[in-house]
Amino acid sequence: MSEHDTLPETVEAAAARWFARKRSGMMTAQEAAALEVWLSRDPEHRAVFDQTEYWWGAASALRNDPNILALREDVAAKPRRRMFVGGAMAASLAVAMLGGWSAISSGLVPAPAFMEVQQTFRTGVGQTATVRLRDGSVVTLDTDTVLRARLTEDRRSIRLSRGQAFFKVAKDASRPFVVAAGDKLVTATGTAFTVRVEKEQVEVTLVEGRVRVEEAPRPVRAPAPLTASRAAPPVESTDMNPGSKLVAVEDKHWTLDRVDTSKATSWMEGQLIFEDRPLGEVVAELNRYSDRKIIIADAAVAGTPITGAFATGDVEGFVSAVRAYRLASVVSETRREVELAAVE
Repeated sequence: MSEHDTLPETVEAAAARWFARKRSGMMTAQEAAALEVWLSRDPEHRAVFDQTEYWWGAASALRNDPNILALREDVAAKPRRRMFVGGAMAASLAVAMLGGWSAISSGLVPAPAFMEVQQTFRTGVGQTATVRLRDGSVVTLDTDTVLRARLTEDRRSIRLSRGQAFFKVAKDASRPFVVAAGDKLVTATGTAFTVRVEKEQVEVTLVEGRVRVEEAPRPVRAPAPLTASRAAPPVESTDMNPGSKLVAVEDKHWTLDRVDTSKATSWMEGQLIFEDRPLGEVVAELNRYSDRKIIIADAAVAGTPITGAFATGDVEGFVSAVRAYRLASVVSETRREVELAAVE
């Protein structure tokens, strides 16, 4: 890494920087407004900032250390050096936080109540993103995905509203990691798996470890009489093993099959791999990654089997391959869509 390269600033580092500036007594009205914007941007920002304030207060003895006082005085004496305080002051905050841990472990300072953390993540069409949750779990969001995380003292709750995500769960047997997708719950403690929700269907692919999939509790209602045309929907649950994929459609029986997990998670590498799949199914998957859609009106063309690996979002490359292998021809093309039909 060259001297000009910089790493993305962590939430903890940003919180320390903001807190140091506020503590210096030199924060301007403009900076105070910017701090409020930063705090309101993500619940995690405020939670980490509050934790920083707590540890600073817990380390009152260290705050009177001559070296730390000297650093603070140096910052206050040179307010124009840079807009925000960093470097030495952030280092002093880190020392203070460590001192707070020592005070708590010795019983001198009461431990704080667990601070609940809520986070929301989303990606646009064609985008993917990898984020790290506060518990150390890593989540990779696929295209057009919305995910909300809520971490409490005894539970890690995730709501996948739409799209697909890959979860690499940090081990913590005392706090189950539960992903709610549609009306299904996927529970793990330390494992790797993907969950996809689309309309009334939920898919779970287990890469490693074990997960349990079950129906989410439904509101209690007065029972209605069953008739021949209105049978009770099946209620299921299952424990999955690595290399398996579960498909659960609302009010229908679930299917569990063996899969090649490297192919099932190839979207994380920017590729979609298909083996003897109908062209219409392949097109539907490719369309998720692009605002420019491929249209197939001919049912015979849509049913043509195809095998190959295609880059996500590369509409032109896919259409060129289909034409080259004479699987379909282009009948019309605009900025928003490409229509395919049978080869004449």
